[in-house]
Formats: sequence, C-alpha cells, structure tokens
Amino acid sequence: MAGKAHDDAQASALTPGKGLVVLAIVIVAVAAFIAISAALGLAAVFGGFLFAFYFTGLCHAAPDKFLPASVGAFVGMGIAFALMALPASFGTAGMIAALIVVLGAVYALIMGWAPVAINHATMLFLTVGTIPALQERGTLAEMALSCALAVGLIGAALAVARVRASKAA
Repeated sequence: MAGKAHDDAQASALTPGKGLVVLAIVIVAVAAFIAISAALGLAAVFGGFLFAFYFTGLCHAAPDKFLPASVGAFVGMGIAFALMALPASFGTAGMIAALIVVLGAVYALIMGWAPVAINHATMLFLTVGTIPALQERGTLAEMALSCALAVGLIGAALAVARVRASKAA
C-alpha cells in the first residue's frame, strides 16, 4: 500500500508537459538500445529491457540501488544457468546441487545476507532465466549480454548525471 501511495505521489508530480518530455526520452533510449543491440548482433534484448525496467521502474533509478540491481541480475542468471547445466551434466546429483543453491539463495534473501548479490533482482532474473520457452529462443548468454549492455548504458547515464549535478552544485 505504501508503494502505491509513493507511486501515485510520484506520478502526480509530473505535469503533462514533463510527462511528454519523459516519454520522448524513453523513446530515444529504447530506440538507441535496440539499435546498439542490433549492431552488436544481440537477439535476446529482453535481458536488457528486464534490467532497465527493474532498475528504473522498481528501484526508481536510485544510484545507490544500481550496484545491487546489476550484481543481483547476473547472480540470478548464474543460478538459472546452474539449474539448467548441473542436472544436464550430473543428473540427479546435479539437480540436488542446483536446488541447494536455489534454497541457499532464497534463505540468504530472507535473512538479508549478501544484499548486493542476493536480492529481488537476483530472484527476478533467476525466474525469467528458467522459463523454458525463452530457453528455446535465446540462451542465458544472450540474455546476459543484453543485460550487460543495459547495465553499461544506464551506468554511463548515471555517471553523466552525477557529473552534471556536481558541476551545478
């Protein structure tokens, strides 16, 4: 409920004109991301969009949330890879090992241990990384490359914003 109130307050802070400016920025950013992805031959752009949505939408692009969101995304994809690769390589023992890793990560999340590596981004990317239909169309490696591109571009935008803010102060 508190989150909804915060989102409503944030939405009402924008005038229609400012909303259109934000929309124009989003359109340019999405087009640039798609163009760069295409130039690099990245097919699984959903990884980058997932990170961008998570960080900008759910973390409100807070600079202090960037590192945990970035690390968590890659840890989640790593665990998803373990869930696919370990059983394929080691059968039942691999499945047991992978499930122990997942349970350990969930327990670490519950306990608040290693919050930079094990967080909600971790669980989001773990969940998406294990969707069978996505595995048929794009590999985790492609998803990770797309996510890395988004992390790099968003990180660069945050750095530029930080420099501009320090010069303005």
